[in-house]
Amino acid sequence: MKRMMVVLSLVLVALLALPLSAAAAGAHDVLLDGRIVFGGSFTLAGGETLDGDLLALGGNLTLEPTSVVTGSVFLVGGNLNAAGTIRQDVSLVGANANLQAGAVVEGDVMTFGGNVNRDPGARIEGQVVTGGQTVEIPGFQGIPDLRFPYFGRTWTPRPVIDIETWPGWSGGWLLMQSLITAALAVLVVMFGANRVGRVARGAADALPASGVVGFLSLLAIPALLIGLALTICLIPFTIVGALLFVVAIVYGWIGIGLEVGERLTRVFKWRLDPAAAAGLGTLVVSLVANGINFIPCIGWLAPTFVSAVGLGAVLLTRFGRQEYPGRMAAPAVVQVPPAS
Repeated sequence: MKRMMVVLSLVLVALLALPLSAAAAGAHDVLLDGRIVFGGSFTLAGGETLDGDLLALGGNLTLEPTSVVTGSVFLVGGNLNAAGTIRQDVSLVGANANLQAGAVVEGDVMTFGGNVNRDPGARIEGQVVTGGQTVEIPGFQGIPDLRFPYFGRTWTPRPVIDIETWPGWSGGWLLMQSLITAALAVLVVMFGANRVGRVARGAADALPASGVVGFLSLLAIPALLIGLALTICLIPFTIVGALLFVVAIVYGWIGIGLEVGERLTRVFKWRLDPAAAAGLGTLVVSLVANGINFIPCIGWLAPTFVSAVGLGAVLLTRFGRQEYPGRMAAPAVVQVPPAS
C-alpha cells in the first residue's frame, strides 16, 4: 500500500506540472520550461535540446541521437526510446525504456513495475534502482527510493520531521492550509448548505458505517485509478476520477467541519450563519487533525480518520443529494380520537 500511495503521488505531481510549456523552433533550438505529454507521442529530434524535465502519462517518448534533455525524464505507463543524452534521472512507473547505442543517462535510472533494455553502447553514469530496493530512513522502513522531477529539480521523498524548522515553516504552512480550507468551506456552504448538511448528518448519525466505507474507498479507489492509468488508453478517465476523488475527500472534510461548527455554536450559545459555522468548524478540524499529523508514526491516523469518515458520508449520501439511508425520520404524531 505504501508503494501504491507513492505512485499516486507521482501521478498527482505530474498533474501539478501542467503549467509547464514548450516552445519549439528549429534544429539546435531550445525547448523552454520542459514538456508534459498525455497519452500521445513526443519526439526530440537530433540536435534539439529540451531545457527542463520531460514528463509523460502514457504514450511513447523518442530521444533521437544528439538530442539533449537537461532535466529528468519521468514516464508513467508507456515506452521510452532514447539514443540521446539525459542530464539527470530517468524514472519509470509501469513503463519500459529502451536505451539505444549512444544513449547517455548522467543520473540514475529508477523503475517501478517497468523494464529497462540497455544496449551495450548505452551509458548510465548513476545507478539502476528497481522498485524493490529501499533506503534506510531513521524511524521508517520499506520506503521506496523513488525520485521524480518537480518544477525543474529532482526531489527525493524524505518523511522525516525537522524539529528545528517545525515551529516556523511547518507551523505556518499548517495555519495557511487550515485557513484556506476554512474559507473554501464558507463558500461551499453558502451555495450548497442543504447538501453539505446531509453529508454532515450522515457522518454524525452513521459514524461507523461512514468510517468503514470511507476507509475501504481510500484503499480501493487509488488502486483502481492506478490500474486505469497503466492501460494508457483510459488515462483521461484516470484524470477525471482522480479529480472527483479529491473533491469528494474535501467535500466530506467540509461536511464534518459543518457538524463540528454547529455543535460549537450550541455549546457556546453563539448565533452563526451555517456558512460561518462551517468555516469555524473546518478550521478547528483542520488545525487539530493536521496538528496531530506531526506526531511521528501515529500522527497520520487523525487526518486519515477525518478523510475516511467524510468520504464515507459523501458516498452514502451521494454527494449530499439524499439523506443517509439509515437515518430514521422523526415519528409521526398519531391523534387518538376520544372514546365515545
